[in-house]
Amino acid sequence: MSTRLWGLMVALLMLGACASQPAPVIVYGPPVEYGPPGDTRNPPQGPFQPNAFLRLCPGMGVSNAPAHDSERWISDYKPVILVGQVVLATVPVNDVCLSSGFGMRGSRMHEGIDLTSRPASMIYAAAPGRVIEARESSGYGLQVLIDHGHGVYTRYAHLEYFDAGIQLGSSIGFGQPVGMMGATGNAEAVHLHFELLTGNYDNPRGSKGLTPNDPFAFPAYNFLGY
Repeated sequence: MSTRLWGLMVALLMLGACASQPAPVIVYGPPVEYGPPGDTRNPPQGPFQPNAFLRLCPGMGVSNAPAHDSERWISDYKPVILVGQVVLATVPVNDVCLSSGFGMRGSRMHEGIDLTSRPASMIYAAAPGRVIEARESSGYGLQVLIDHGHGVYTRYAHLEYFDAGIQLGSSIGFGQPVGMMGATGNAEAVHLHFELLTGNYDNPRGSKGLTPNDPFAFPAYNFLGY
């Protein structure tokens, strides 16, 4: 099912997602302030519109699966969430299924959610922000980390390639392409590993010193304002 939310919700997705938390100047340069939709300070918004529904991948067991109905549609799915002061798309890719949830998986913590589609899908920025990592690692493969301000970050891992617009230190608008879903790093199949992280990046461990969070645990963003 690929029902989309109305454009109003997408436009309001950027509301409140201002990056007021200064970043280390050695990486970022001066801080950028984002405004409401249409503000000239905002990076241009991309074409992405979040799906209104998400289901578990068919024909497979899904670790840490959230509550779902008999047809594997996730119950009470919230496509747009509020993380502190930042508004985010819960899933930054269209027409996918959930292949693994957040939590313990075997003896190890799975610090994000895994999303799968066939054919592979383009991945988009879940909110406005600044690219603070765009590199390859042995585990994550090609991965991008975006700072959305207010101590909120998102990671996009196992990408096949980066979009041409992804540059270290560059600003990125909500819904702008990040890269193509892939199987780089320790991935066993094509998918997106998506992490929602909070904390302060300016710590001795960098992104590994941030706290991983379950995207499904946050409240829905009330785009009507009441």
